[in-house]
Amino acid sequence: MSLITSSIKGTLDLLPKDSYKTQYIEAAMREIAENYGFYEMRTPVFEHTELFERGVGDTTDVVQKEMYTFSDKGGRSITLRPEGTAGAVRAFLENGLFNEPMPQKIYYLISCYRYEKPQAGRLREFHQFGVECFGAGAPSQDAEIIALANEVFNYLGVSNLSLEINSIGCKKCRAEYHKALKEYFASHIDELCDTCRGRLEKNPMRILDCKSPICSEIAKGAPVITDYLCDDCREHFDSVKKYLDAMNIAY
Repeated sequence: MSLITSSIKGTLDLLPKDSYKTQYIEAAMREIAENYGFYEMRTPVFEHTELFERGVGDTTDVVQKEMYTFSDKGGRSITLRPEGTAGAVRAFLENGLFNEPMPQKIYYLISCYRYEKPQAGRLREFHQFGVECFGAGAPSQDAEIIALANEVFNYLGVSNLSLEINSIGCKKCRAEYHKALKEYFASHIDELCDTCRGRLEKNPMRILDCKSPICSEIAKGAPVITDYLCDDCREHFDSVKKYLDAMNIAY
């Protein structure tokens, strides 16, 4: 049997001549996150598949097409994490962090796995930096997280950035918006791809992410959620923008 000497498609060896660059970036992210009062959380690289089906959404491309899922020797369905939020929320709940003083501010630097078509800047094994803030719904907290990300990019010398912000509203707002989206996309159902037709009833917002040229063109004329925000959510969104203005963060 011949020795396998090639890496798996979509993975990358980080060689000594390049590792210092990654270490520099990660050190900057850690330092800035901790300066903002965030603390590191480390979660397992694999979780129960159901966690991602519920946390990421069973109608998403990530769950339907991109997850590395297998059955372990106990017959349980296990998935390599495709992102960090679901595991962080699971750890927060399982370990009773909701009993600790709020807000609980955590960050993570982790490896993630998605079965995507490898291309420049996108691999099947990749690294993700993320922050989560539990128990804080104030607009100042949203603005703080945006400011943190902005500081990371500025520190690393990344230029020509464009910040786009939006609001997903509350459950009431989203219900009204979902209704409007369903009505709009239903009027174009004969033009939608098969995948988006299946999304129409369960999660019409996913149609907005479709990469099909026809669906993308139809989505350009779809209702926008800011027209469906309730008074409280609109006030929250306006407050976030005021905080960003005060920090001279363009958006």
